[in-house]
Amino acid sequence: MLRRRLLTTGRLGMVGILASACGAPAQQTAAPTAAARAQPTALARPTGGKLYFLDHSLQKAVQDVTVKRLAEFERMFPGTTIEHDDATPDNSAKFPVLVAGGTFPDVSVTHTAFVDQYPFFTDLTPYLARDGQVKPADYFPTVLNAFKVPVSGAPRQLGIPREAHATILYFNRNAAAAVGAKEPTKDWTHLDFVEFGLKLRKWNNDPATATWGISNGTGLGGASSGLATFWSHGAEFFSEDGKTCLIDKGEARDAFQYLLDLIVKHHIAPSPSEILGSGLSGSTQAQFNTGRYATYACNQNCSPITSGDQMSFAWDFMAVPQVPGRKRGTRLAANAYGLLAQGQNKNPDLGWELIKHLVGEQGSTQLVQGATLYMSHKKAAEQWVTTVDRLGGAKNGKVVADVLETMGRREQTLIKGWAKAMAPINREWTAVQDGKQSIGEMINIAKAEAEAVLKAEQAS
Repeated sequence: MLRRRLLTTGRLGMVGILASACGAPAQQTAAPTAAARAQPTALARPTGGKLYFLDHSLQKAVQDVTVKRLAEFERMFPGTTIEHDDATPDNSAKFPVLVAGGTFPDVSVTHTAFVDQYPFFTDLTPYLARDGQVKPADYFPTVLNAFKVPVSGAPRQLGIPREAHATILYFNRNAAAAVGAKEPTKDWTHLDFVEFGLKLRKWNNDPATATWGISNGTGLGGASSGLATFWSHGAEFFSEDGKTCLIDKGEARDAFQYLLDLIVKHHIAPSPSEILGSGLSGSTQAQFNTGRYATYACNQNCSPITSGDQMSFAWDFMAVPQVPGRKRGTRLAANAYGLLAQGQNKNPDLGWELIKHLVGEQGSTQLVQGATLYMSHKKAAEQWVTTVDRLGGAKNGKVVADVLETMGRREQTLIKGWAKAMAPINREWTAVQDGKQSIGEMINIAKAEAEAVLKAEQAS
């Protein structure tokens, strides 16, 4: 019988807890199990048994679908009991606590940002090779490959992805029509966006009443389109070897200047201080619904439909604008289900069947239908396009597949010390946006500090 356990422990620092776990016996970070290393042969149907499943469902609708699927799985494999530990909103606090105590889930959800978890996951490549039901081609390659990463120098397919998140732009179709602005197309440019934003913003030097062209459009991380703009200028934050901060390069300076102009020259985007003075609060979707932002940047699973916000106007979405002559890039983030190398119940084949059940075509389709999630499974994603059109009238759903196929990329999370090194860049960039220093001053401060962080992290 399915048992559920919700996370009640406080949020703890991932690095600190994992450091405490370093003194645990060496076998806790052992190589994948013998079953996972086996040569490809036909998979036999496993017998039932106990499974400890560490999850984070994020939303109640997702949790409801998952609980239903788990109950179905227990019926499919008689004698199976699943302990469902839903560590919503994410398991990054609980996972290292379990590891430190020597408790390994059989199946767990991980994320493109949870790199400290990766050494504990089994390589699923042999399972994919032996299984005829789940195929790599079923999933967007950018998302599947985001979980094929080096661990101790060898690549591992750490998980089969669940939903995918790629940064896109939502826009107010009614507002565009009212001012005669041409609706964006898939191939619009960063200069087209300026023209579009200038027509839709109403600037009056009063943040409490102003209307801007975009929300979440100048940040350098997460689902902000500022990150996509930075990449699409050909800029990078760090070198591939994780030793050098590259924000002083010409491409980066061009990107910073473009983003700053959106604030101080064109008044299309608000500065951080103007956001505070705007009087707007609540969800991004709710702020969009006020009409004071003509567009907002987020991922496709932050649509008004998924959030439950009913818009008072027609809306749609489009890819983030491109910089001609440069390779387009937009942030990709995703969850995936994987097997722990040393699960509690030593039943990895049953765990693999559970992963297939949850994020194969049927399980992925049920998450589209029950929670309106855009899934990494291609056929399920096609149903999402139909669903959002039916529920919200959005016509451009197919563009999300184009974004994932050709533009999606993860942040440089695999670089050791990436998050710490980004902190001074984001801090100094905030000061630039608020007019407290120049781009050059930001670069001088943040580059040296970020490189010091990278050096210290690699030496540790």
